[in-house]
Amino acid sequence: MSTYKPSEHDGLKQDGTPDKRVSSEHGFGGSDGPDPHVEGQKGGAASGTDNYKPSEHGGLKKDGTEDARTRSDHGFGGSDGPDPHVEGQKGGSK
Repeated sequence: MSTYKPSEHDGLKQDGTPDKRVSSEHGFGGSDGPDPHVEGQKGGAASGTDNYKPSEHGGLKKDGTEDARTRSDHGFGGSDGPDPHVEGQKGGSK
């Protein structure tokens, strides 16, 4: 038994009614709408041209104060703390 796919039947369900998930008015379902790959890239890009990263500036914020998120005693921020990959495997194997 095969699975019925409205996208392979002009957007119609098995009973002949339109499947709204396939139409372009329902987000990224239709082929005549926006390209989800392109739209996703737009959403992932930060606004502005300068993304200041304290991790690239010795753990300092733009105003010169220390950013606690980059310190090793603040979770996985530092390089001398626990390995997040190893810790994640421990947590997932319980």
